Amino acid sequence: MSPLSRVLLVGLLMTTMGVVCPARAEQEVPKELQGIAIDGVLGAKVPLDVPFVDQTGKQVTLRDYFLGGRPVILALAYYSCPTLCSLVLNGLTDGMRPLPFAPGKEYQVITLSIDPREKPNLALAKRQAYLQSLKRELGDGSRDWPFLSGSEQDIAKVAAAVGFRYRWDEEGKQWAHAAGIFVLTPDGRLSQILYGIAFAERDLRLALVEASLGGIGSPLDRLLLWCFHYDPKERRYSLAAIALVRIGGVLTMMVLGAFLITAWRRDRRAQVNG
Repeated sequence: MSPLSRVLLVGLLMTTMGVVCPARAEQEVPKELQGIAIDGVLGAKVPLDVPFVDQTGKQVTLRDYFLGGRPVILALAYYSCPTLCSLVLNGLTDGMRPLPFAPGKEYQVITLSIDPREKPNLALAKRQAYLQSLKRELGDGSRDWPFLSGSEQDIAKVAAAVGFRYRWDEEGKQWAHAAGIFVLTPDGRLSQILYGIAFAERDLRLALVEASLGGIGSPLDRLLLWCFHYDPKERRYSLAAIALVRIGGVLTMMVLGAFLITAWRRDRRAQVNG
């Protein structure tokens, strides 16, 4: 493992959390990590009409995968990455495997290489490996989980839209980047950023329900989303303080309602017996 890879694995996630101010971060983190972060703004619009090439060599755009009102998971990586990208994609695959939603049917997954030198043959090999690992039936052939490549300018447009800041490290001969994935709404807006290299099934499920604007998921999923919010510091959906107030209010109303119904029935029986 190269020195840059070790530094990335030890310190990279800290920089993605935004727990220190940018000026101070630049002084405290190693030089290999400076200027690397995920700082996207929720609601930002992703450009859907920039051209890319899928793993078969076909010319496509991101818009081709925003179909049928489905939310989209976007992973920015590169296929020859020796460490971090594989950890992110492994974590995504592990989180997708138990999901109650079918990839390609109820949601879409896209992997986009940040390395403009990578070609479809490398993307195809990477895709085949992850589809084999996923062990789930997909809904629409090559469109279900495309592995895309493109020009430096077009990749940069998408990365900038979601706040994925990366750069080429000449000394280590690899791309330095942060760890995380992006969940997009059906119209291409950034709905949620899930940080790190492990993505729990519950977090992916709730992020997809949130991004779909209620278009997928059970009533229980929507109830959970009402009670939970994504905490980037904890890197998971956590019970929100406001949810505790809401739950307390609902329980109070239920108890009060039960009391009023009981009192009303008692009064009715007294009137009948009287």
